[in-house]
Formats: sequence, structure tokens, C-alpha cells
Amino acid sequence: MIKMLRIDDRLIHGQVAVVWSKNLNVSRIVVISNSISENEIQKAALKMAAPDNIRAFILPVEKALKLLNDPRSKNLSIMVVMNDPEEVEQVLEGLNPEAKPEMMDLANYGRIAGDIEKKNKISDTVYLTDAEKQIFKDLSNKNFKFIHQPLPSDAVKKLDDLL
Repeated sequence: MIKMLRIDDRLIHGQVAVVWSKNLNVSRIVVISNSISENEIQKAALKMAAPDNIRAFILPVEKALKLLNDPRSKNLSIMVVMNDPEEVEQVLEGLNPEAKPEMMDLANYGRIAGDIEKKNKISDTVYLTDAEKQIFKDLSNKNFKFIHQPLPSDAVKKLDDLL
């Protein structure tokens, strides 16, 4: 079962590895990225960032969908972490209805890559291009409702209200 799908430029880091994984009581962290899944150095670094008691996987979209749609995944406690809204859309549209994440969180995104001056400030931790904003609006129209909650102790905000 996917406890959370989190969009975070930094993927596995302190907030994800320690705070959220403990809060959600997950046993698996699945990073989904076509480009990162091909980079052995990035894969090794991400796996090292995961807590010892949590198995980390770095997979391309197609392989991740096979894993997450497998009926045996219902018995696991999984956090999915991604950093590409287009790939997020592919994953959400490719998931079986019973595999839909319990929570979808756009937490830290848009400050690292690209020209921040050309992006819309959604919150202190989220900056989106017009095309990325449209992806999240389209997903919302398909009943994929995201929140914005960087930490479990932060107030939950509906992404629709921030867009």
C-alpha cells in the first residue's frame, strides 16, 4: 500500500528518510525517476540516505508501475518519492485504482532546477512553471488531490487552494 506519494527535489533526505518514514511507518521507499534509475552514482547515494531498517528502490516509471500494481504490494507500507511532475502524472494514471496513494504531497519542488524567476511561487518551498501548474490542475480534475505539507508537524494545505 502506498502510504504517500511525495514530490521532492531532494528525493531521499532527512525529512523523507527520518521524519516522514517514521511518521508513516513505512518499510519501503521507492524513488521513481527514469533518469536517476540509469545513474549508478545517484542510485547508490539515495540508497545510502535511506534508514537501515527501510529498503530503498530506485526505479524507472515502467518498472515502478509493475511493482506498485502487483497485488502483493498491498501488504507493504510504501512511500513513493518523485521529482518530475510529468512522471508523477504517468505513474498516477498507470496505477490500478486499488494502488492509489493514501496521500499525495507536493512538498519541496522547483527551487533547484531551472530558472526560478520564470516560475510561479506556490509556497516558500514550491515553485512551478505554467506547464507544471497545469499538470497538477489536470490531475486534480481526475480526482488526484494533492496537499502541501513539508513536515508532519506543518499544517495541511490543499494544493488546489494554492494553485
